Amino acid sequence: MAPSILMPDGTPEFGVFSGIPVEVDYSQLAEPWSRNALQRFLRHKRWLYLFAATDEIILISAIVDAGPTGTGFLMITDRATGEVLADASRPGGAGPLTGVNDSPLNGHRSHYAVPGTLITARGDDVELHYRAQLHKIPFVPLYSDPWIELDLRLATDVHSGITAISEIDQDPPMVTATAKNAGLPARGQVTLRRGGHITEYDLSSGYGGFDYTNGFLPRHTAWRWAFMTGVLADGRPIGLNLVSGFSGIGDNAHENVCWLNGHPHSLDPAARILFDSGDTSHPWQVTTPDGAVDLLFTPLAEHRENLNLGAVRSRYVQPVGHFSGTMHIDGETVVVDALPGVVEDQDVLW
Repeated sequence: MAPSILMPDGTPEFGVFSGIPVEVDYSQLAEPWSRNALQRFLRHKRWLYLFAATDEIILISAIVDAGPTGTGFLMITDRATGEVLADASRPGGAGPLTGVNDSPLNGHRSHYAVPGTLITARGDDVELHYRAQLHKIPFVPLYSDPWIELDLRLATDVHSGITAISEIDQDPPMVTATAKNAGLPARGQVTLRRGGHITEYDLSSGYGGFDYTNGFLPRHTAWRWAFMTGVLADGRPIGLNLVSGFSGIGDNAHENVCWLNGHPHSLDPAARILFDSGDTSHPWQVTTPDGAVDLLFTPLAEHRENLNLGAVRSRYVQPVGHFSGTMHIDGETVVVDALPGVVEDQDVLW
């Protein structure tokens, strides 16, 4: 059964739930969590983040609707060499140029459309369909990336995702919901045109996952995140989502989870994601205090943004690479050997 965001009296249904809600609707939100029209415009944030990997490449992309502004990006990395095949970041799409609707999956619609860029996502009850077209614009350095066309489909009906509904420690408090899933079979293709050469990558042997977040966030946010998806040596799909530093209240609404062979397992809410801030290309340590997660993340390449648009300042780094180590899930020791994933250090004023 799909979780509900609000109880009948408008109180948020705080907690972590198996399943993805049909809609994240805050229109009947009760006090003290409700906001006036201006506050909703400034503080309501929505995004869809996609991750997919095959034996050849790692792909990350996102559509971010931050209210007064928006952004979209796509990065593709060669898993064997670490070469960045494409890293296209297109900030500044405000108003109707950016949209992420209130349906996380079934009925999902999102878009990001600025000159040279069109990214769209559509969801139904069996899959999430993500498409991107990014073309070069002559004499515009920010838009000098390769010509890219992506057509990616993630099978979302193979196992259950999770939804975490959290209270944010502000005065008055805020509420946000995030829906995630990993270890999902992928299909489709991506085409790159660079220097007159066209290369196509088949995504049908890959696995992926998504992060849909919709809620009210404070002006300043900072967190660390780790996300992994792939296939173990014995053929079982696995996924991991860990976050550290997010300002939710209490442990009952955390989003730390591992999917093993399609079954979600809750993890310690106090994840530890440690790295060398002076050189983010060094390995990152990803652990939990109870020892259930003991992983080392080795970066291949990174997507980085340092924006200062006055009212909006964004500093974050997202290395992509490989996780190795062990996880202890439901009495089983799971060996993780060079499985693809992404980590993030985020500090944003928005």
